[in-house]
Formats: sequence, structure tokens, C-alpha cells
Amino acid sequence: MTFRCQRVYLHVGLPKTGTTSLQELLWHHREGIAAAGVQYAGPDAAAQHRAAMDVHRGRYGHWGEEGTAGSWGWLVEQARAWSGTSVISSELLAPASPEEAARVLADLDFAEVHVVCTTRDLARQIPSVWQENVKTRQETSFPRFLAALHAPELDEISRLFWDFQDLPRVLRTWGAGLPPERVHVVTVPPRGTPGDVLWQRFASVLGLDGAALRTAVPHYNNFSLGMAETELLRRVNAAVGDDLPWLQYADVVKDEFAARILAARGGSTHIALPAKDYSWVRDAAQRFVDEIAAGGYHVVGELTDLLPAEPRPGTAGSAEELVPTDGELLAVAVDALAVLLRREQGPQVMRVPAPRTRQESVRALRRALLQLSEQSPSAMNARRIYWRAKARLRR
Repeated sequence: MTFRCQRVYLHVGLPKTGTTSLQELLWHHREGIAAAGVQYAGPDAAAQHRAAMDVHRGRYGHWGEEGTAGSWGWLVEQARAWSGTSVISSELLAPASPEEAARVLADLDFAEVHVVCTTRDLARQIPSVWQENVKTRQETSFPRFLAALHAPELDEISRLFWDFQDLPRVLRTWGAGLPPERVHVVTVPPRGTPGDVLWQRFASVLGLDGAALRTAVPHYNNFSLGMAETELLRRVNAAVGDDLPWLQYADVVKDEFAARILAARGGSTHIALPAKDYSWVRDAAQRFVDEIAAGGYHVVGELTDLLPAEPRPGTAGSAEELVPTDGELLAVAVDALAVLLRREQGPQVMRVPAPRTRQESVRALRRALLQLSEQSPSAMNARRIYWRAKARLRR
């Protein structure tokens, strides 16, 4: 039975626009928002991502996530059974083809469907996407990444980026057949704005009072790396190669090494767009703004939020200037290696007991770090000091 007030808000991305934080807030407040008539369905926090993988089987099937098959149909039935508003949120939906989007919208034809797209300015978006790519085992350097995005012809690197980040295309694809007032563009506010503004903007689209819902909740899945840490991880990716299945890589390299060791080093995690790239990035951002305005979509926030601010004083002129020196990388590698070695002596190397395959994965990662440290006499000296100290403790 279809209720007159039945609605589905389909939040399709874009990636790296606060989507993880918004999803964690929805999950954290799921009981409170349900009392207000808004459902965020799923047996666990990752259920809606699995449903998006189920929609995009050709794109995400190789990840091998358990519980993916049939998860989209289950989520649709939960929305169908709910008489009020349901929210489906996954940035994995952003690159959908027109045919895939049409199938999703057809599955939800029992409700009044709204599409929601969060977005921020490309000058912040581009470095953030590159870092996220490296965190998911890609090996493209920052200079190569920027060159590909600016090249007149698409290649594998730029096609993947624009599949997810071409905002006008995403809006046209998901908004096809919908009145423009049911396509909501929520802008991420400029840097320095209080962190709950995006949440309040997003919540207002759903008819919720975002200010009444506490935003200081744990963020388990979001972490940032500095330039040196990201470049080190990129080189580790190259050293490890394709030896690890994706789920082992995500567990050992992304969630353990990157999130718990590299991200814990502290320091600056802001990777700035080089000054020489601002011109073409501004042009692309202005095109986005013009097409959104022409489309008549409902904008929450300001379209000017999508226009990059001027480069800060001291911003590097080119991507090549941002690449860390071997000495800087070796310092990071030695710090990370020391943490890994200390953990071997503690009661828990990993968060859960590791089967043999994961132990092999850790050894492969350690070998990559050892190879990096062996390139520098100072790094070798640091390792020898550690070994002598450990030997004294054993005596």
C-alpha cells in the first residue's frame, strides 16, 4: 500500500563531500529520526553501501563484500514498508549510467523520490580525492593525477575521477524525469565554517531539525593523511602490488597501517591544490555553477561555495614542489616501522586474531617498509638503536 506522504530521499554523493560524516550521523541518530518519521534502514552501518554495490555489480563486484547480493531489493522493501520518509545514502551511486539510475528510480516508484547531491569546491575536492584513491590502493602520483584531469583527452585516471565528480552529469543522470525542485544540491560551506553547518543543511532537506541532533559523534571511517604520509602509502601500494585481495588490503593496509599508524602521526593533513592549477579548476567550477543555476535545482547553501577561494600565501606553485624528498619519506617510514615493531612485542598486533593469510599480508607490508628504510644510513642507524634497546630489555 502506498501512503500519500511516502517519500524516498536518495543521497547519491558526491564522494569526499562529507558523505561519511552525514551517514554516521544518520546511523547514530536512527532511532531519533525514526520518531520524527524518517527511516535510515539497515542492519548495520554499511548496509546501504552494500545495496549500492548490488546496483553496480559490474563496477564493485570484484570487491567480494559478503551480503551484497539481494541487499538492494531488501532496502527497497524496507522503504516500501515505511509510511513516512526513507533515506538511502551512498556515494557509490554517483557514477551510475542513465540505465542504472532509471532502474533504481523504477524500483522506488511507490514513493515520491527526491535526489540529494552534496558537493564542494573543486580546489578542495581534487587533492582530497587523490588522497582517498591512494588510501584505496591506487599508485598514481599527485603530479600525474593533476596532469590527467587537465588533459584534453580522457584516460583511465581522469575518466574514473569525472565519473564520480562531474556534478552536472550526476544531476542530469539522477534527475532525469524528476521535477527540478525534487533534485537538491547541498553545498559544503567554505573552510573555517563550523562543522555542523553541512549537517544542518542536509537535515533540512529531509525535514529534520539538524540543530536538535547532537553532531559530536565518533567518526570511525574518516581519516586524513598529510602529503608525506600519502606519498609513502602510495609507494607501499606499488611495493605490495596486487598480492592482497581487496578485503585484506582494506583491513591490513587501509584500516590498520594508514588509519592507525600514518594518520596518528599528527601534523598537517591539508594537501593544497598547486597555484598553477587554479585557473582551469576555477573554470570547471564556474561551469558547474552555471549548469546548476540553469537546471533550476533546489540549492541548499550558496552556489558561491563551489567557487574556489584564492590560493593561500605560501601555496606551492606546482604539484612537483609538493612531492616529499626521499629524506622526508624515510623519516615517516622509520616512524611507521618503529610502531609496527613495537606492536609485535605487545599483546595485540592486530585488532583481532589473524589467520595465516593476514599474517602474510603484514609481513609483505613490513618488507616494503624495510626496503624503504634500507635506502638511508640514518634510517638503518635508527633501526640498529631500536634492536640494541630491545636486546638489552630481553637480557
